[in-house]
Amino acid sequence: MKTIEEIPKTMDVLNLYGIGDLRFEKKETYKLEKDNVLVKIKYCGICSSDIERVFVNGTYHFPTIPGHEMSGQIVAVNDEDEDLLGKKTAIFPLMPCFECDACKEGQYAQCSDYNYFGSRCDGGYSEYLLVPKWNLVLFDDSLDYKIAALCEPGAVAIHSVNIGNIKKGEKIAISGTGTIGMMIALVAQGKGATVTVIGRSSKSLEFSKELGLNTLLTNELEDKNFDKVFEVVGNNESINQSIGLTGNFGTVILVGNPKDDVYLDKQIYWKILRKQIILKGIWNSSYNTSVNDWKEILDLMVRGNISFESLISKEFSMNEYAEAFDYLRDANEKKLKVMFKNE
Repeated sequence: MKTIEEIPKTMDVLNLYGIGDLRFEKKETYKLEKDNVLVKIKYCGICSSDIERVFVNGTYHFPTIPGHEMSGQIVAVNDEDEDLLGKKTAIFPLMPCFECDACKEGQYAQCSDYNYFGSRCDGGYSEYLLVPKWNLVLFDDSLDYKIAALCEPGAVAIHSVNIGNIKKGEKIAISGTGTIGMMIALVAQGKGATVTVIGRSSKSLEFSKELGLNTLLTNELEDKNFDKVFEVVGNNESINQSIGLTGNFGTVILVGNPKDDVYLDKQIYWKILRKQIILKGIWNSSYNTSVNDWKEILDLMVRGNISFESLISKEFSMNEYAEAFDYLRDANEKKLKVMFKNE
């Protein structure tokens, strides 16, 4: 084994023992295994799905260390992997089976028997993480760790825009004002589309305006028609609204993950038929040798044409987890991405 620092016997983690029972504690540091490296986590984003896991639904088993939006440095490797030592890396959080039909086609997001950091196994709310080499997404030394920690939502945004097949000059609407919605808007705008972000209140649209995006309130949507609409909320109101805003032969790209059952109004369903609207679903991101959304978003980050740092609202140390989640759940706080930092 080769290392660039002394690896402690124990590490700091945030461990979820049950719904609402998140604890800052010490845990034995991972032992290096074959075909794996030890990554020192520098930043880990708090996803909206993490809030659901911690306070509503739980993870697949307890205890579990949440967190899947990670960046860090490779600090320990096996002798044969010395060239990886010290490298900066993001981490693709899905660990596929490599045996099902989807995996054999390289469509790992559709794997039927996958593991996943932060929900099915321990993730990035941790000082260190044992990571298979296959899941490493190395990035340029010039890129800041906290920007690279946006890779996971950024890859979903890239995947959504690519599936939407955005063309220069198209009129695009984004229903949803969270981090992924903002990233979709910025990437689509970079491809030459005219982008409008839709929100329920002026407050929800403040970040969109600061990023230089066109905005519309939901009560200003009469007679609006868009070539393509990205639905990034996942509730009945937003889904019905997105379909209703789509013009003839347009496309709705469904990105939001619903918490409850979804129903379509009859008038909205008729619009799908009469306008011959195409509905496209999005799940996760592409990560293979022919299509790699992670590499694409990293290239954008390194180029610096988009101000990704403006999407990061606040950083907390892991021992400040209670304050972090209080801040995230406070409807009066103006925020986008919140991160834990170990630097």
